[in-house]
Amino acid sequence: MQNTENTIYFNFSYFALKLLGKGLYSNHWTAIAELVANGLDAQADSVKIYINMTNKEHSVIEIMDNGTGMSYDDLANKYVLIGKDKRTDDTVDDELKQQFMGRKGIGKLAALFLSNKYYLLSKTKEYGEAAWCLDASNVNESDIPHLDRCRLEEINIEAKEDWEKFQTGTMIRLTNVNLINFGVKSIEGFKARLADFYLLDQLKSRIEVAIVQNKDENIKFSPVEKSIAFKNMCIFYNNTSIDFDSRLADTIKMPSDIEEIAEKPRTVEKIPDDYFVVEGERAFLNDKGEQLLLPYKITGWIGIHTSIKKEDANRNDENFLKNKTYRPNQLRLYVRKKLAVENFLDYIKNTQAFSNYIEGEISFDILDNNDLEDIATSNRQGFVEDDERIVLLVNLLKPIINYLIRQRVKLGSVVNEEEKAYRDKIEEKLEEEKRAALEQKEREEQLRKKAEEKQREEERKRQEAEKQVDVLNVNLGSEKKRNEFLVDSLDEDQMGFAKRLHMLKINTSTMSKVIKKQIMKMQRGKLTEEDIWDSLKTMSYLNMRMRAVLQYGAKAKFNTKEEFTTGDLFEFIKEYCENILKQYEDIRVRVENSNKDKFIIKFVPQDISIILDNVVSNSIKAKASNLLVIMKVVDEHAYIDIIDDGKGINKSVTDTAELFKFGKGYTDIGTGVGLYHIKDIVENNMNGTVQIDNMVKKGFKLQIRI
Repeated sequence: MQNTENTIYFNFSYFALKLLGKGLYSNHWTAIAELVANGLDAQADSVKIYINMTNKEHSVIEIMDNGTGMSYDDLANKYVLIGKDKRTDDTVDDELKQQFMGRKGIGKLAALFLSNKYYLLSKTKEYGEAAWCLDASNVNESDIPHLDRCRLEEINIEAKEDWEKFQTGTMIRLTNVNLINFGVKSIEGFKARLADFYLLDQLKSRIEVAIVQNKDENIKFSPVEKSIAFKNMCIFYNNTSIDFDSRLADTIKMPSDIEEIAEKPRTVEKIPDDYFVVEGERAFLNDKGEQLLLPYKITGWIGIHTSIKKEDANRNDENFLKNKTYRPNQLRLYVRKKLAVENFLDYIKNTQAFSNYIEGEISFDILDNNDLEDIATSNRQGFVEDDERIVLLVNLLKPIINYLIRQRVKLGSVVNEEEKAYRDKIEEKLEEEKRAALEQKEREEQLRKKAEEKQREEERKRQEAEKQVDVLNVNLGSEKKRNEFLVDSLDEDQMGFAKRLHMLKINTSTMSKVIKKQIMKMQRGKLTEEDIWDSLKTMSYLNMRMRAVLQYGAKAKFNTKEEFTTGDLFEFIKEYCENILKQYEDIRVRVENSNKDKFIIKFVPQDISIILDNVVSNSIKAKASNLLVIMKVVDEHAYIDIIDDGKGINKSVTDTAELFKFGKGYTDIGTGVGLYHIKDIVENNMNGTVQIDNMVKKGFKLQIRI
């Protein structure tokens, strides 16, 4: 199509322009950043971005700069020519060509990605100001796009006051931009991401942004600044001439649940700039197949964060920003001061712990050398991964990344050791307090017994004096009278012993009946294998009860006279473990009730003793050194987990339920009786459940629920 004074045609169809525009940019902010880059290439020292979001579905964006501007010839011969390489323009001096961020002349397509209709205003020293419009809101895909000249007074410029301050420059005014999905956090993230699109410290230009979200809100531009949490970095490498070290903190705080450790200052490691090899010279293959010897060098900084959890990072640096729009833990790659890859860590493919704690900004301009082939991907937001220059960059970066991760791991290990030492110290102190309390309790108990003994002796002497007169009558009295005298004369220890003898008498009597019954069956020839097993089960259970009475009866606080008692089951288990099971020298038994829960029920003390004794016995057979009893109440149920660090269950056992059968067992030297009685007691006497946790990789874990 032939250009006229009022119409300038592109050299592509609308379909091609839209297709290119959609494929080049993944989001609105990337497209805006590309339009800003066009202003920077136009030698602007001021670029302003105005966004009106009062109607998000029909937002207005105005991007203006004070660069050289574009004349009619510039528009007709350069702007509408898609794919024109600015670096080959003979009208531009070589020094300026080396500064150009763009290369292929397709950055202008960012406007079409954002809107179907936009205005282009330009001021030049020679020709003054002119306005053009591209309206693709109602066209056929085969039509040729064109810029139509329009009158300045017909364009409603919203940031007009700021635009008029520029003597020369270009403005792109985009209408009907759909920003309906962008909230407050997205806008906050946009400002940070826009700053990350450029190496602001090396630019001579100032980029400002103003966002209006409410009607009657004043337009106020603020500078685009990087929001990098330098003070949250614990290890840092920098080989630029910029003093980034002064932005670091001298010390940082590491995350820890222990306040004393969390508040401890730790020195930030600053790596010398010559510590790594980051430059050299080598031959590269150009697009003509020729070998060119060219120098290369990585410049920039790379650090590793103390933490990327926002609340922990903000303790070191309140600038740490992280949300769904902005991620600080990225290694940003720049070429010619413009972002080329948002996170180059994806190319390095490092899967080590703390690799996602790394942040940095590096430049490697050999990736966009004018004498070498363009290796950017089709969407202009990455590079071909197997290119020799990318492979070189990956190999140069790996030692730096690995070093940062190693040092961060060491720092974490130091904190872990400090936490362990702190907890060991607390535990040791608690143990010491327990020992002191126990010793004090024993002393008090000894004093109490002595006082009671003295009181009993005095009472005995008094009663003896009173009864001397009636000795003869007592001797000649009834059997009932003699028994009452005998009982009255028993002291407290003797009464307790009598109670336990009563329990033993009942159990031995029952065992005698079982044996007698089986002998009679055998004499009649009616004794079966099932009868033998039943009698063995009964007698082994009674034997365990008698052993429990003898073992705990002298020390337990619970009443041993009654079959059942009502009390705190957890307290009984704790006392039994601490006072009875401590006799075993081969194993250390500990009880944990961190919530100090109570579980008041009716239970048989001997049954609980049988459970605990059998578990300890099995653990010792399995060569365990430690046994832990964990107790807690969950939804009105008692959760009791008993765990040891022994050899555990034989791997050949596939069904742990089998181990609860009479005669089965999980240790090589066991009888297979203990687990059977445990299951019988828990399920039949206590209306509970018991099972073995077969997911434990080491040791043995029994889970009881009541």
